[in-house]
Amino acid sequence: MENNFQSRQKMNFSKSEAEYNLKSIRFLLLTITTMFIIIAGLMIVLGISVYSHYHSFNYFYESAKSGRFFTPSVLSVLLGLGLLVVTSFGFFGTLKQSTCLVNMYALILSVLLIFKLVVVILAFTTDADLIMKYINIPIRSYGDPEIQDEIDRLQVSLNCCGSTSLIDYRDMEFTANQSTVVTTRDIDGELVTITLPASCCITPGEHLCGRVRTTGCRDALVNLIVQNASVLGVLGVSVMFIQILGITFALLLARCIRKMKSEKALQHWKVKEQMILARQADGKGNSVYISKPDSSVA
Repeated sequence: MENNFQSRQKMNFSKSEAEYNLKSIRFLLLTITTMFIIIAGLMIVLGISVYSHYHSFNYFYESAKSGRFFTPSVLSVLLGLGLLVVTSFGFFGTLKQSTCLVNMYALILSVLLIFKLVVVILAFTTDADLIMKYINIPIRSYGDPEIQDEIDRLQVSLNCCGSTSLIDYRDMEFTANQSTVVTTRDIDGELVTITLPASCCITPGEHLCGRVRTTGCRDALVNLIVQNASVLGVLGVSVMFIQILGITFALLLARCIRKMKSEKALQHWKVKEQMILARQADGKGNSVYISKPDSSVA
């Protein structure tokens, strides 16, 4: 009798400890899963924001190889959408205590972690000189109305003028329909008058522009891409750290669920065994063999 009481105490203690561990890990994994939902939303919004910010200037790098301009911002949006879908496995698997869903969640998170590592490496190794080779701003074709609109939008948006500098417009001829300004520059010790598009002037409405945008548009566009890639890289490193925690807790939770199910099956078997042994002791039961349940692999 005393042995049965001690055995029940040990079983209850083991059960309460396992349940406590399971609830703790479930809470931590649900917290991380909620963080993933927020982070995935931020990745999508940031990726779209960065992409739309300089995708309007795609005219100037459309000659680049398409593979190179599968940019970190595009990857950020795709990974954000993927993370949002994958998070549902972890969320429902945690609530339903399904080792299948939780293990699938950990596996897909591991795959996404590898892809995210590629994005981070791509973001931090973005070479400004290499990007510069793919960017072409056709200043000499400014007479084309379509090209003119693109260049004017670029110069105003990025506060720049010309491809490398405003000197690119030297000796260019403009039509009467084009809005232009005039400025003077000292070139090789000679004071030269240069006619520029009005979008090169910081203070519009003046024929003689006193404040001209001095930065070249190629440099401005490359700097924009590099800066945005760095922001995405920092975000990627943060997400990778949280993903590692998510994978760890998902594996721990799957282990706890298996252990909990095995213990419940074992306790159920012991209860049946004790009931039959008690009947046999009272002479009311026949000898019955009960096979011990296998460990749960659910």
